[in-house]
Amino acid sequence: MSNTNKISAVLPEADKTATLALLEQVKTKLPFLISTPIGQAPKHKMGPSSVEYVGLCLEGVRTYPTKMRADFDAPEFERDVNLISQLWSVRIAVADLLARIDDTMDAASADAMVTSDKVYDSLKGAAKEDGAINELLARIALRYKKKNKKD
Repeated sequence: MSNTNKISAVLPEADKTATLALLEQVKTKLPFLISTPIGQAPKHKMGPSSVEYVGLCLEGVRTYPTKMRADFDAPEFERDVNLISQLWSVRIAVADLLARIDDTMDAASADAMVTSDKVYDSLKGAAKEDGAINELLARIALRYKKKNKKD
């Protein structure tokens, strides 16, 4: 049975380092980004169905500013709505990049596993003629023992 290689690529260390530096640069361009601790996510989040609702509320604030409560911060509300709009295109681009990285890693992982199975089979055959291979085979075989313990 022939193995179809899903990906064949090399990421030079210099390119990896440059890419990580560019990602750090992106963070410096967005210094207001936050990281919410697990379990402390806001209770009210804006999903796709809320976009029109929030937009109409902003229109209401702009049209009827005197009808808002005295403690209402209209400029802050508008900044929040504008930030969501501005970050949306950034999020789409980052999500696309992450999806491509994940898909590439999945393809390389699949290639590595298929090839590793072939290596393991070859070594098992070779161990019949060269006992020195048995120690390495025993270590490789641990992967299958761990997998079977879960079953």
